[in-house]
Amino acid sequence: GMLFPADLVMPFGPPPQAVLEQRWLWHMLVVLLGVTFFLRVLGVDVAGALLTGLMLGFAMMMTRDGMQEMGKYALVYAVLCGLCFFFDAVPLVTELGGRVSRTTEPMGSHIDEHGTRQAVYTLTTKTIPFFDKKQGLVYNVQSAAMLLSPLCMALGLYLSLAAHNATQRLAGPLFDNEPDDLGFSFSSSAASGELLSRRVHGRIDQPRGGADATRETFERFTGQGHKLSN
Repeated sequence: GMLFPADLVMPFGPPPQAVLEQRWLWHMLVVLLGVTFFLRVLGVDVAGALLTGLMLGFAMMMTRDGMQEMGKYALVYAVLCGLCFFFDAVPLVTELGGRVSRTTEPMGSHIDEHGTRQAVYTLTTKTIPFFDKKQGLVYNVQSAAMLLSPLCMALGLYLSLAAHNATQRLAGPLFDNEPDDLGFSFSSSAASGELLSRRVHGRIDQPRGGADATRETFERFTGQGHKLSN
């Protein structure tokens, strides 16, 4: 097979009509990602804010200039959305019934019979509702971001896969005749090479009739020899 860069495989210009009809969903995705980014920052989730900001910038780049960059990056965006959805959905499923809070408090220390000091701690595990007014603004903002982020990634995964498939269907007819064209050129080159080889061998194998038919004649010298001297 042959490998083509994305610029050669994907057609230039506006995306297919099916992608343009989903423009409003892409705009909704950008808005939801912007809200999620704001919630991540407000909830002091630095890593989540950076990742959401990256996906937001990527989506804005794909939807600018009439969505002309959509076909080039749709598949990459789908992979990123799929990974983010997985890592967002796992903690959401485990904590949707209640977020677990663990606190450790020192209870004191004592020296055992071997002279070793031992410290005693108390581990308290508490299950808090997913949304709780008593926990303050940051806690509830974090819960809202945990709920909104996988929804954004699922929507981005669906839209990017749909855009990639539509672009591939549009780009497919451009390469339908490629094997025939390549086969024709290769066969033509092979035929030309074979014809040239036959001509060359024909010249080499051709008998030299003129040289063989000519009789070589010799004439013996019959005069008297002389010695040359100064």
